[in-house]
Amino acid sequence: MHRALAAAATAAVGITVLAAAVASASQPNANKSASGGASQSSHIRTGAVSRFNVGAAHSPKLEHLLSADAATAPRAATVRPASLPAAASTLQGIDVASFQHPGGAPIGWSAVAAAGYKFAFIKVTEGSYYGNPYYAADAAGAKAAGMLAAPYVFAIPNYSGGALQADYALDHANYAPDGQMLAPILDAEYDPYAGSDGTPSGSACYGLTPAQMVAWIGAFTTEIHRRTGQSPVIYTTSQWWTTCTGDTTNFSSDPLWIASPSTSGPTLPAGWTDWTYWQYSNRATLPAVPTAFDTSYLSSTALELAAPASQSDQAGSSASLVVHSLDGGTTPPSPIYSETGLQQAGLQIGSSSTDPSSGDVSGTLPGSATSFPVSVTATDGALHATQGFSWYVHSTASLAPVSSQRGSVATPVRFRVQATDGLSGCTLRFSATGLPRGLSINSCGIISGWPASSSSNTVQVQVTDSSGVALATTSFPWRIARASGSGPTGHIRLYRGGKCLTERSATNIAIETCSPALSERWTIAPDGTVRTHGQCLAAKKPASSTAPAALALISCTRGQRWQLGSNAVLKNLSDGRCLADTGTRNGVRAVAAVCQAKPNATGSASTPSASQQWTLPAGPLTSGIAGNCASSVRGASDPVGTVTLRQCRRSAQQSWIIEPDGAISSGGKCLAPAGGRTAPGTPLRLVHCVKGAASQVWQLSGGPIGVQLVSPAAGLCAADPGDSGRAGTKLVIGPCVAGDAGISWRVS
Repeated sequence: MHRALAAAATAAVGITVLAAAVASASQPNANKSASGGASQSSHIRTGAVSRFNVGAAHSPKLEHLLSADAATAPRAATVRPASLPAAASTLQGIDVASFQHPGGAPIGWSAVAAAGYKFAFIKVTEGSYYGNPYYAADAAGAKAAGMLAAPYVFAIPNYSGGALQADYALDHANYAPDGQMLAPILDAEYDPYAGSDGTPSGSACYGLTPAQMVAWIGAFTTEIHRRTGQSPVIYTTSQWWTTCTGDTTNFSSDPLWIASPSTSGPTLPAGWTDWTYWQYSNRATLPAVPTAFDTSYLSSTALELAAPASQSDQAGSSASLVVHSLDGGTTPPSPIYSETGLQQAGLQIGSSSTDPSSGDVSGTLPGSATSFPVSVTATDGALHATQGFSWYVHSTASLAPVSSQRGSVATPVRFRVQATDGLSGCTLRFSATGLPRGLSINSCGIISGWPASSSSNTVQVQVTDSSGVALATTSFPWRIARASGSGPTGHIRLYRGGKCLTERSATNIAIETCSPALSERWTIAPDGTVRTHGQCLAAKKPASSTAPAALALISCTRGQRWQLGSNAVLKNLSDGRCLADTGTRNGVRAVAAVCQAKPNATGSASTPSASQQWTLPAGPLTSGIAGNCASSVRGASDPVGTVTLRQCRRSAQQSWIIEPDGAISSGGKCLAPAGGRTAPGTPLRLVHCVKGAASQVWQLSGGPIGVQLVSPAAGLCAADPGDSGRAGTKLVIGPCVAGDAGISWRVS
């Protein structure tokens, strides 16, 4: 289905937190099953907001609306029921969340498919704080049973940006075309937390105006399309869409999944003249599903084709690929398949002998290395759907030998294992075992990350193609040494009182008026240890879980790590406590205390206690692409304040401070997107610091070594565009994609 990208800009709404601690508990007003059983939803807390609905499929209000009608399992209908509205096909699907797994009980997906259900929509995330722990198993189980599947995202627009929630969902879903995965889905519906998230009780729109909501949805859909090439499906109700978007028509080219309890067909929002999926009930039951569940029809005017993965196969081997579709046009479904690109390569496509809705690609692949684009179209009368992919035909694959590798803790790694298969580019699939902790390999053979501990490893890398058979392997040793003890050196300055951390003795770490005394000189090492006079700062074992821990200096061979977080909080990674003072008088002891912060209305950000905010010595922002740092050095034609990537060297132009107010400063200027803009690709600038300016606030997410610098106003991250690693590249704000070395930074 063709989609014109929405022109809406990214909304500057919400503040970003990428993860939250999960608490296993029930919430009395969470969704109930149709049979009246207790909620199986666990909940998490973001600040003062109890996110009781994370395990539920939809909001309590929407589930109440859907409970008006009972659903009937399709039972593999081949004759159209007389009572079925003409707009609906006989094909039905199921949507589930962790609620459908009480006590960890599994869903019997083979039995679900045998009952006649053809597709499964599975909740993958909520906001940017919750990932469904059952998603991966449910998606795999549904596909193994022959169903098509799709992840859906329960949007929380007042928590973080649309692009960020899109990336968070795609990363958690590990989304990739595979021939059975349908387009991702945005679930835009009633605020389940109204009354506790800073919005009035009973309100639906998360405190956003229609213009802000349209911009938020635009940012989400644009990012989904950018990363997947698919038009995301929008799930909503007509009432919510009218109230919260002002009946916008900006997204009319996106497929619609409409929730509407009715026996005669759904009521559509403005902007759509047809629907693709109609959710009509939440009261369907099957013995294979532990609770009642939601059900939807596919439209009789919809033909959906799952995008195949790019194919990689040995030259001269037999092609084996099945293309899957959902065809609402006829009963039973009977699409006709056509292609471009296959016939020239000696291949053909025809209807599957076992499933008339699918197409089988067969034939013998060319006898020498080549690649070609393929386009497959399914047609049923006036209905049609097309998907494209690439086919790589490789010669015998081999891996180049890799020499012995050496590195050190907290020094970034990024290099590629080279494969030869007669083709250029990324055509094979890499995997590895034995990598040093903190490193990973992507499917194209790039090993990257931040080594987390000293070790000696034997790494084994293998490549496969679409067959899954190992084609070549190589192994090599890798030694990770301890981190260097050098780093930015100077005062650790308390936010309040003009005091600095000082060493009175190895067992008496206190605060004093800042001075040039050597006892106030601390070094922040790359691994996060805090050092002075050859020893490392450590927190002793506290008397209780709430008691503060005394500080002492110990041998750095046993050194504890500290992580600098948002708003200049320094957290001990051994016990999670924060560096804190116990008063502002000279000589009072510093401790590691339970972290104290006042959350905002949604819990997406918090203001730490001033007694736990510390300005560290100015130091580099080290890129995850080895050897590079953020710098204020600019080209002759670059605008004033341009921030670039440069080879790391200790200089004033590469010295940065994480400020207590959330700013990141260098040379008295503050980092911000140019002009306060929030669109992806906006250049970063050093500008005049304005306390409280939203465009100058940054959150540090991830770690413990490499972190993402997240702009809450934009919902995007400070980035080296395209992971260039080239000196002089202008830094920008860009999507926060997990595992991207170009948005990973060591702050010290």
